[in-house]
Amino acid sequence: MRKVIIGLLLFLAPAWLFAQTEQENYGMYAQYLLTKADLGGKANFVIRESTDYGRRFYTGIPLGVKAMRRWYKQPHSPVPRPTAYDSLMHKIKNDTTWNGLMLKLEEKMSRRFVIANKFPPSFNATIISDDDYNKIFGGNGSAKKVWGKFQKKYPTANCLVDLSAVVSDGKRALFYFVRKWYAHGDTSVIFFEIENGKWTYLGTHQIWIIN
Repeated sequence: MRKVIIGLLLFLAPAWLFAQTEQENYGMYAQYLLTKADLGGKANFVIRESTDYGRRFYTGIPLGVKAMRRWYKQPHSPVPRPTAYDSLMHKIKNDTTWNGLMLKLEEKMSRRFVIANKFPPSFNATIISDDDYNKIFGGNGSAKKVWGKFQKKYPTANCLVDLSAVVSDGKRALFYFVRKWYAHGDTSVIFFEIENGKWTYLGTHQIWIIN
């Protein structure tokens, strides 16, 4: 009987660990998005179901990751009065582990990633399906007309969000974030680290912005 119980625990352990990791990943997404008050606070975050980088639903994200890696290789000297951003960038560039995670992120982003609505209950998120996305953005029409359709379907949202998979080594984690609204948008790499046993948002490195 004891062997049966041990065998069952060993069989279930990978599934339990996966579920725990997945919960932590969605917790990181929510933690970061809730720092973006201009995205609509807790009203509603509209997030794309599928980011198929380089295929049918291409978003151009791998180019941003490559830009991030090029930036990582450039020298970054300490400044006399560093801002929080300066301190973060210095920390990242002096810890080569982050470079390995960026390589892993680039590799993951060469494949399709699907978001499920497994966010914490307190986080109000709507997943826009691939079909609905194509109905709104797949045809011809001006930006005003296309985004007007989006607003009609999602009246409480003021942007569309893309999220990459989370890449982590158990102590550090990062993911890619895209925000779009009419002709505006920005993309960033988001950094997290374990502090006191919890995933803590470290900061953001913005890749590009269009105002």
